Amino acid sequence: MKILVVGAGPAGLMFASQLKKIKQDWDIAIVEKNTVDEIVGWGVVLPGRAPHHPANPLSYLSNYADIDAQYIDEFCLVHQGEQEKASTGITLCGAERRSLVGALRGLCSDLHIPITYSSPLFDGKDLDTEAYDLIVIANGINNISNYFNEALVPDVEFGKNRYMWYGTPHIFDSMNLIFKATDHGVFIAHAYKYSSTRSTFVVECSEDTYHSSGIESLSEEEAKAFIANIFSAELDQQPVEVQPGLQWRNFVTLSHAKAYEGNLVLIGDALQTGHFSIGHGTTMAVVAAQMLVKALYDHAQVTSALEDFNAKVIPLMQLFSGHASISRSWFETAAERMDLSAGELAKSFAERREQLPPLPAALAQALGAALSRKEA
Repeated sequence: MKILVVGAGPAGLMFASQLKKIKQDWDIAIVEKNTVDEIVGWGVVLPGRAPHHPANPLSYLSNYADIDAQYIDEFCLVHQGEQEKASTGITLCGAERRSLVGALRGLCSDLHIPITYSSPLFDGKDLDTEAYDLIVIANGINNISNYFNEALVPDVEFGKNRYMWYGTPHIFDSMNLIFKATDHGVFIAHAYKYSSTRSTFVVECSEDTYHSSGIESLSEEEAKAFIANIFSAELDQQPVEVQPGLQWRNFVTLSHAKAYEGNLVLIGDALQTGHFSIGHGTTMAVVAAQMLVKALYDHAQVTSALEDFNAKVIPLMQLFSGHASISRSWFETAAERMDLSAGELAKSFAERREQLPPLPAALAQALGAALSRKEA
């Protein structure tokens, strides 16, 4: 079997490494459009403690302790100067995205899976799809604009809020949700530690607030100072930091009605994105990758494997999309709730997805089935 994985992010790396472990004689290779050093992002949220939780990609690494992951058991909502605290319900793991991706790439290297960086395949004219038994598209939302559209056109919806993915040296020991009402409108920060020295600090606001505040006309340094000043109390006067490639933008929800076409199959954010407020993006990548591994393990023919994968993964992705869309809408209408107390706001936040079947249970069931491989 000859397989090409397009994209060296968590989804593609998890798929390639886990499949290679059980199919050592298969020819699996990865191509990545960026250079080896271009890994964008601060921290990501993962479920459970490594090495015990199968949906946490750190659990598949022998050197998981080197990642400096941080574990969080408390949720804290801040509103009108008041704090409302509660248990997260499950231990959450904050991990640096660069370290996670680097470690997963190291795992692939140990398994003799080649990764080609700065690949010209993304130009859309140099890939011979007939040269591979299977092509796994795992290049995030980048497939919106590449030639795979011809086979798998995504549905794309842009959110109403603007957001920016900052980092900060201030350590947030809880999973923080911070609301700040200003003369320009409401700013919301999602903050959590992902190493012993850094925290993720995602800030979002409405389109009206974004324009009213004048952020669009500020320089990068001025915008950082502006945001740090708004959240100065919670940041303990610490700054916020930016990375190349990150900017204020509207959240993009990408989805598909079908996960494959011919010998092309989608996983990770290339298949379905979900608003950052539910924190399951990387988890979904892990679960979908393991589901695809399971399908290929169970079926000798690629077509049968992809049909099986599609039948199982699309309902899960639709549930994920439903949870993410409701959560995104809740934040897009947050200004309507600013007259609530911190306790009332926390209650509204906790109840926003109650009408849907619980996502963690669905993920656990799907992952459990994917990992229940019987030895041939």
